[in-house]
Amino acid sequence: MKVRPGRERSLLAGVMALVVMVVGLVMMGGLGGRLGWFTFLWVLVGLGGAAASFYNAFSRRGLPLYEVDLGEDAGFCSQCGRPIGEGDRFCRHCGAPLR
Repeated sequence: MKVRPGRERSLLAGVMALVVMVVGLVMMGGLGGRLGWFTFLWVLVGLGGAAASFYNAFSRRGLPLYEVDLGEDAGFCSQCGRPIGEGDRFCRHCGAPLR
């Protein structure tokens, strides 16, 4: 089973990528830096990270970049909702008996 983070988390990651990009540009400009290849690369990577996060938040399919593979037979604890491993008799997080 593959699990992706929720929409809110992906939106937050996209906004943070844009904030880091803008703060970096302000700091580069404050140091009297020229608009060179590093600035271009900074903007390109910042916009790419934000675009990937926003795409993951708004599309049904999402990007495999954000997926976590829990394995085929993994399940979730009925008490706390956290993932459990195959063959576990008790939840590793809350201690509730399984099965």
